Amino acid sequence: MDIATPDHIRLFSKFIEGDNEAFSFFYEFFINDLYAYGISLGGEKEVVKDAIQDLFLKIYFEEKNFSSIDHLKYFLLKSLKNRLYNIYKSKAVSASTGISKDVLEFSITTTVLDEIINEEDRAIIKQQVDALLLNLTTRQKEAIYLRFIQELGYEEIAEIMDITQHAARKLISRSLKRLRDSEPTLFICLSLLFLS
Repeated sequence: MDIATPDHIRLFSKFIEGDNEAFSFFYEFFINDLYAYGISLGGEKEVVKDAIQDLFLKIYFEEKNFSSIDHLKYFLLKSLKNRLYNIYKSKAVSASTGISKDVLEFSITTTVLDEIINEEDRAIIKQQVDALLLNLTTRQKEAIYLRFIQELGYEEIAEIMDITQHAARKLISRSLKRLRDSEPTLFICLSLLFLS
């Protein structure tokens, strides 16, 4: 998804100035990515929705210091992760959910496939992708998700995951190698769909 079109850049300028219409646009623009990431981190649906609302309220009422739309996206993903961690760390939410700073239960959902394939093939491909992803650790899944689904750079991934940029590159490289070694044919098919 191209988020740097001239229309988006114009709206982003209005967003920085506090324009309500631009604010609503970017809320709608990022809501699905944020929700998917929050659920992947192990958050419960309603808690994730509330955390996203909290983030946007905070942005609405505070000075907006974002240099670009990409910077806004990075800020939202990192802030959502921190917000969910704080919610689950506090006693306000049941301790039954396994969210932690190290993302113990990160799980990439394959809902992205819905837009690409028809209903008949979806279940088979989803099953194959899920089986392939079982070869990764939770940290590797999160790194792959941030790099290829959210299209973040290594520096941003390092910040979100609280690791060095070198470690982020190494983590993604090892993750891709593990996927390639476990199911070469499926990996090549997925690469053509997602990693191009």
